[in-house]
Amino acid sequence: MAARKSSLRDLAAKSRKDGLAAANTGPVAGRIAELDPTLVHAGGLEDRVDISQEEIATLAESLRKAGQKLPILVRPHPSRPGEFEIVAGRRRLAACKIAGLQVRAEIQDLDDAALVMGQAIKNIAREDLTYIERARLAARMVDEAGLAPADIDTAFSCGKTDRSRYLKIGRGIPDDILSFVGKAPGVGRPRWEKFVAHMEANEAALSRMREVLAAANTADSALATSDARFSYLFDAAFRTDVADRDTTPRGKDEQTPEAQEIWVPSHDTPVGSFKRTHSRVQVILKGSFKPGFLDWLDHNVNAVIVQAMRDYERDTVFDDLSETLEDGGEET
Repeated sequence: MAARKSSLRDLAAKSRKDGLAAANTGPVAGRIAELDPTLVHAGGLEDRVDISQEEIATLAESLRKAGQKLPILVRPHPSRPGEFEIVAGRRRLAACKIAGLQVRAEIQDLDDAALVMGQAIKNIAREDLTYIERARLAARMVDEAGLAPADIDTAFSCGKTDRSRYLKIGRGIPDDILSFVGKAPGVGRPRWEKFVAHMEANEAALSRMREVLAAANTADSALATSDARFSYLFDAAFRTDVADRDTTPRGKDEQTPEAQEIWVPSHDTPVGSFKRTHSRVQVILKGSFKPGFLDWLDHNVNAVIVQAMRDYERDTVFDDLSETLEDGGEET
């Protein structure tokens, strides 16, 4: 943690050397102050995909009762004397506005590049950004703020490989898709990476996603969480026209089979559903019932199917053997 704070001081020192604070009200940098939250304006890049208003209201109530423990980070506004721009702590700032409280803020002189770097370092240090929020922030740091790709390594404490992944995924998800999905806290890098790679390889995938997105009812409990909305579009992206329709003619009275609930020990609610037609099966698992399980399954699905086939073959052999023994017993 100390290294990250040192990095912020270095950024501030460089900006002061360049004379950033001349546009504001003098030597305020490097101190904690109580500020009117209406004097703190948006700055840098939005680092979060979505911020729940319910979450902000809960935080506001907490601040009323217990006070603000951690200051936000701001810089003097470059063109409005006596006012400021937010670097990190947007939720705390919003909560203070709702609660009618002054906001405690650490003031640092930061130029535009240092503002974005400071924002990234501060928020990555808190380790509560989801993978897609990190990826989108990395892409915007380079594409919108004009930082060098190597700056991502510093801000994210990562190497070239992870930086490349962040940029590829952050640039690869269209805004409308990301807006619908949200921050997807249960979805890690492997599935986002697979998602982007499939969109690049299959031109129809994005069209299918936008079709189901247009028809989606967000009031549906099945789409109540961000992870569920990701799975909804992920399934649409990988669905093909052939697999999507049942090619065998149906009789007039033939019904589409109902999905079966999947239950596992130690869980009081279903963890997913299973549905079978004459030609295929569909298994849908909820990402929240076992954190990390869907990512593990994504890596091991082939091994899981192989083991299931082995179990099937073993059970089939035993069934055939039992039938043979029963037939032999009847003949003797």
